[in-house]
Amino acid sequence: MKRFLPLFIVLIISVSVTAQNANEIKKNPDYIWGEASAKTLEQADRFAVKDLVSQISTKVESSFSTVMTENGSSLEEFTRSAISTYSNIYLNNAKRIVIDKRKSVYVLRYMDKKEIDEIFSCRKDKIIDYTNLAVSAERDLRISDAMRYYYWALALLTSHPDCNKIKYTTSDGTEFTLLTFIQSELDKILKTIRINITDTIFYNNSKSFILSVNYKGKPVPDLDYTFWCGNTYSNIYSIKDGLGIAEFFSGQADDFTDLRLRLEYVYSARSIIDPEVQSVLEMAELPRLKDAEISIPLLKPAQKFISTNTQPEINSLRIMSAEEIKKSGKSETKDFVKSLTKINQAIISKDSLPVNNLFTEEGLNCYNKLISYGNAKLLPNKEDLQYVKINDKTMVRSVPMLFSFPNNNRSFVEDVVYTFDSAGKICNINFALSDIAVNDILNKSERFGTEEDKYFLINFLESYKTAYSLENLEFIGSVFSDDALIIVGSVLESAKPIDGMYQLLENQNVKYTRYSKEQYLEHLNKAFASKEFINIEFEENEVKKTGGDDKTYGIQIAQNYYSSNYSDKGYLFLMIDLNDSLNPAVYVRTWQPEKNSDGSVIGLEHFSIK
Repeated sequence: MKRFLPLFIVLIISVSVTAQNANEIKKNPDYIWGEASAKTLEQADRFAVKDLVSQISTKVESSFSTVMTENGSSLEEFTRSAISTYSNIYLNNAKRIVIDKRKSVYVLRYMDKKEIDEIFSCRKDKIIDYTNLAVSAERDLRISDAMRYYYWALALLTSHPDCNKIKYTTSDGTEFTLLTFIQSELDKILKTIRINITDTIFYNNSKSFILSVNYKGKPVPDLDYTFWCGNTYSNIYSIKDGLGIAEFFSGQADDFTDLRLRLEYVYSARSIIDPEVQSVLEMAELPRLKDAEISIPLLKPAQKFISTNTQPEINSLRIMSAEEIKKSGKSETKDFVKSLTKINQAIISKDSLPVNNLFTEEGLNCYNKLISYGNAKLLPNKEDLQYVKINDKTMVRSVPMLFSFPNNNRSFVEDVVYTFDSAGKICNINFALSDIAVNDILNKSERFGTEEDKYFLINFLESYKTAYSLENLEFIGSVFSDDALIIVGSVLESAKPIDGMYQLLENQNVKYTRYSKEQYLEHLNKAFASKEFINIEFEENEVKKTGGDDKTYGIQIAQNYYSSNYSDKGYLFLMIDLNDSLNPAVYVRTWQPEKNSDGSVIGLEHFSIK
């Protein structure tokens, strides 16, 4: 005869066994644990993790005694704040025992003490990784990245119990305490940056100081900053290739004896790409870099007046080579100057009608998109404009402009490139690549391609970058192959060849998201509709070419993406066919939020070109 225990007896036995397991864990010295009871499982679990954090904090509190910053919190508060930054990333994965009682839920969260050491070791690895990224960025004069990576490493370091013990070895074999090394490098960068006021511009009702920003005698590619307006600090402005601006309205700066700048180094908005960094940056106790606050005396610099009543100055064009002097006479150069002068006057006066005849239909469409991209203002040229002839077209590079947006707190400097057709009309307008990116391509060997080939590539990349900023979905759709492979994720997986052109290498079995061309364009269309602006910066571009005479290129780019409601940094790869320069084609586009574990980025080597 079978016998069945009543259900409530089974439950009592189950609860009893679970409670016994919990008691055994609490008595075991190999474990560290936190516990809590509450009316719901979610509450009990949250309180248990909080208690676990408290227990770990008690265990490592003495290690943080030399990490404290100047805000004056107690050692206990600082330690608990630091350990809390591990909870969302690591401690929520701690093992759990749940006991469901009649009127409450009991939760025990526990970890082997060895696992705690592993957690700290993982954070140490990330600190070293960010430090290495900063060293590389500083070497390449990417000062914005260098300061950001150094500071993120420093912030993570303040949350590590071994903050004052971790060592770092430089490329020449010298060993430093990592804390000392990072602080020294940040101090060196901030003291080496040189910011000068080169011009004062009166633009209608505004007064602006034009800034020249250099590091070791070279223009800083990009750097964010704010400035004191008299009662608060400004919105965020971005330097582009050593050029910046500080704008004041209605006499704000009339009584100023100096211009006060704050250089950005925290970059909290970008920390969305790394939850660990984001969590640490929310701590109250973080180092403050006093040298990032700079005062520049206002010593009556040279003034340039720009208003609706005066003609803006356009510097004479500089011919780039003797060969180009033969291709184009002085009269054509004067025509370019004349056209750009009229366009600049139209931008200042907000009146486009007088210049419509200077454009082709396509060029006028680009111009209308340009002047609709936020509030556009002209800036003084950093140097003489350049022009480059490609077939029957001429690129005039580059007119600096400032773009701001009424509903957002960012302003961008962009160098604008105008392309003239054989009839002398403007047929295209682009935002220029950075000087570093352009020079990287131009300095490639002759085996990479002719000077014309290099400028075709530069022109394509500038058109691609601009299409996203000016929301030119038509251009993006035209350059993507109908069978383009478009992947957003971390690593590629094997896929079918496109028209037999190539096949992806095998054994890349990692999660990814793949779009068809139609899906990708639909996704972009929705993104464009939801944003006041999009701005893209390209950095660290690495361009490779397939063998022989084939003009298929693989381009790896570190991309900073800003929009009115989102920003991130990731790594873009484009496989571009420029064999037909009039009809370029993108066969592959991939985007990954971070580099692969070996430090690489998806590139041509991941493909077998047929």
